[in-house]
Amino acid sequence: MAVSFICAWKEIKLKNITGRKLIAVIVGNLILGLGIAILRLSQMGNDPFCASTMAISEGLGMGLGTYQLLFNVILFVFQILWGRSYIGLGTIINLFLLGYIVQFCTWVFDGMFGDAAAWPFALQLFVMAIALVVLTFGLAMYQVAELGVAPYDYLALGLAEKLPLPYAVIRVGTDAVCVGVILVALAIGFIDWSQAHLGIGTVITAFFLGPLVAGFSKLHRKWVDVKK
Repeated sequence: MAVSFICAWKEIKLKNITGRKLIAVIVGNLILGLGIAILRLSQMGNDPFCASTMAISEGLGMGLGTYQLLFNVILFVFQILWGRSYIGLGTIINLFLLGYIVQFCTWVFDGMFGDAAAWPFALQLFVMAIALVVLTFGLAMYQVAELGVAPYDYLALGLAEKLPLPYAVIRVGTDAVCVGVILVALAIGFIDWSQAHLGIGTVITAFFLGPLVAGFSKLHRKWVDVKK
């Protein structure tokens, strides 16, 4: 394992890192984390992966940043073993920082706005719409830098290379597993519905964000200067 990690780290350092790409990765993750926290604030449901990490971390009484980091490290082991070509500086930044960014922004929003459960439904929808724009803007910025993918994102990419199934089907499958984990946690009483973080936002983020990400990606490539 140590040899595998050293080899992976060498590949990370050999990536074509530029100042603009570095800015895109760091700022993109900051904006992405902000968007995820806003979506959580709306209480309309988070994306399957974040919803599952939020649910389990709350059930354990553990901070989201710490739990997501530990879980990502487990996924990162598989990425080191079988997906080194998908590892880059962006992978490391996402692995270590995103959960803590979401946790900090959530703490700020909870202090500022309190519990959004009592908000009018129309206001929750409006906040969800803002969140979706913010998080796709940040996600596109992070992705166009092409400095590696997050461990969870690699999971579907890696399985697509091993299984005779298209990536889209496998990604839906990994997201479905995340939702399944939440449903099991609900069924056994490990969490209650307020901690499930499932809703309309979960469906939208799982199936319908492609056009927004694609549009923002074109915008970001103009300044990140990624040659396609």
